[in-house]
Amino acid sequence: APRRGAVWNEEIVVFKVPALIGIAAVLTCLGAQAQQPADPRLAAATQSFSALPEAERKAIQSDLIWTGHLNSAATGNFGALTFRAVNSFKAGRGEPNGQLTPAERQELARLAKTARDAAGFAVITDQPTGVRIGFHKKSCRSVGDGGRRKPRQSGDGKITLDVSAGPATEPLQAIFERAIAVNPNIQRKVTYKLLQPSFFVVAGETPTGKFFRRQALGPSGLRGFSVGYDKGVAATFDKVVTAIADSFEPFPSGAAPA
Repeated sequence: APRRGAVWNEEIVVFKVPALIGIAAVLTCLGAQAQQPADPRLAAATQSFSALPEAERKAIQSDLIWTGHLNSAATGNFGALTFRAVNSFKAGRGEPNGQLTPAERQELARLAKTARDAAGFAVITDQPTGVRIGFHKKSCRSVGDGGRRKPRQSGDGKITLDVSAGPATEPLQAIFERAIAVNPNIQRKVTYKLLQPSFFVVAGETPTGKFFRRQALGPSGLRGFSVGYDKGVAATFDKVVTAIADSFEPFPSGAAPA
């Protein structure tokens, strides 16, 4: 079963945050790949990557997300996306074979940690929703009003993260349809939408901002999150949105990651 919000393979998971990649461009790329002969370097890299422990495979992909080389979820699966991400990181460092040497792996981890620390990113179990999610601690603080919980928001108001939980009082599809409905009074464009039996994703933009929403259905009801941010911070915050989406566990089990 796929972990958290991940779908079943790397090629599909990329659509998780369409604000970061043009869907049409990705589909064109995938179509072109299908017509091209298999790359022996990709096959060798896949074999090498698959031999690693799952935790290490996901850690490499997570680090590539933070260094800005991978716009996909850290699923532990290896495909053309991770292959290209590794080679992009290796540019000027070594042979573009999709494989990291020990020194390159160490450097990738160092650069990713620097980026995470700079963002103040941490995975928490949100209270009282029970959702496990990562967020931008240095810019998103929790605010309240008379004891009523409000979304986390940056001091300048340019970033907002809202986590929600509640009973499933209506079908997931009905909520999804409202989320994608066109309102002539609001300048809002949905750039990506996906409805599955147990979750949906809606992403898009306004004239000045971007947004990403994920809602999941489980035994204890509905849980989800939404992120809204100013286009002025997109250059640095896009990868944080990818990391937030990848960290999302609506109904977590076991201990939170260290």
